[in-house]
Amino acid sequence: MIKTGLVLLAVLTVVLAVRAVFNYTEGRKLARAVAELKEQGIPISAKDLAPPCPDEDNAARLWKAVENLLLIGGEDRGTLALAFTNFVAGKPLDPTHRDALAKMIVRNEMALQLMCKMGGKPCFLYRDPAAALTETKIPDAVKMILTTRLLGFEALLMAEGGDVLGAVEKLRAALKSSPKLAGEGLLITYLLAVADTRTLLSFLSGVCGGRILADATLVSLIDEIDPSAWRSRLAKSISGERIFNLEWGSDLIQGKVRAMAGEKSTNRLLYWLIRPILKAEVLWRLQKYSRWEQIAANPYFRQRELLKTESKVLDHAPWYFKLSGHWEGGAFGTIFLKNAMLEATFLVSRTGLASRLYKSRMGKYPENLEALVPGILNEVPIDPFTGKPLVYRREGEGFIVYSLGSNEKDDGGRSTYMITQEVMDKDDDWTWREDR
Repeated sequence: MIKTGLVLLAVLTVVLAVRAVFNYTEGRKLARAVAELKEQGIPISAKDLAPPCPDEDNAARLWKAVENLLLIGGEDRGTLALAFTNFVAGKPLDPTHRDALAKMIVRNEMALQLMCKMGGKPCFLYRDPAAALTETKIPDAVKMILTTRLLGFEALLMAEGGDVLGAVEKLRAALKSSPKLAGEGLLITYLLAVADTRTLLSFLSGVCGGRILADATLVSLIDEIDPSAWRSRLAKSISGERIFNLEWGSDLIQGKVRAMAGEKSTNRLLYWLIRPILKAEVLWRLQKYSRWEQIAANPYFRQRELLKTESKVLDHAPWYFKLSGHWEGGAFGTIFLKNAMLEATFLVSRTGLASRLYKSRMGKYPENLEALVPGILNEVPIDPFTGKPLVYRREGEGFIVYSLGSNEKDDGGRSTYMITQEVMDKDDDWTWREDR
């Protein structure tokens, strides 16, 4: 019995000694990696990530007021959801939905006005810049989606009532606020901004399609509907995820309860024992986020190939990284897909408006996209999904222009607004059509 105890004690001593060495070496590696990031000017704290945003310039203050003012109950939410589903499917607005939406708009007039004013502010910072990202607050996503959709229907009803310019200006104002939301530095707010922007662009198509617009309005819209800065905003949001990972890992390493799976003493002992592994995992994650940032700078048709390689790396991640209970692998394939969907919507909308401007100047729609360059566009718009020009063709007195979407198939311009996976068999084109 004594001999067995001595053997166990010796084994325990060796294990603890190995753990101590591993803990020290992994700690040094992690500290060096963080120091290198700092030397390169890469944000490593929530305070580093936050843009300068004084209260008088902060659109988030207006949004917080919208959150308090918004009055859309359960029944109204159902009506708004169904009306939006029908709208993106190309169906006419149901008369009962029209009446209900009009009442909702009147009840939420102040909230909708504040939503438009947000675009006039230089920045958006909802969270406390001094607080850690692990403790940060984010905008109410449901309320933001509801408000954006209601604002879109307000613009659509204005256009149907004859105030086309007022409807366009309302959507332009809202479109100016979403890039600021995307630039806050959090991936979740970036994705919310992507969803809002796609919604607004869909309503812009509904408002502009078949209605007369002045050349000056078309020129302004073409200039403003530009996807070029969105990849850099995505990269910044990935940088925010890196900071979140660093904060979360630091909390676990230090044994802070808020980061643990529970407060039991057994959990505390487990996290103490695997502390060297936690340090190795945080370091591995930091390297992965740097790679995701590099991939984000590429168009989607290149990202897709790069992701195939990265997915193999994730599949072969050390099994013991799952001991912390927080290892989630990578969801960046879906994130890059959503960004590509936004780019495609931007490019198709911009090209549709450019074709409208061409007709206003030349008396007819262009025969091909090359005719838009360089007089209206600087270059032929490239489909982010294929790396080839958008599909454009004349149809009768009008035209159709579209992206092939994630399935890379020509579905004839038929589209599915709600994409739930990276490749779908459903009609997947992103379209702008003018009948005459």
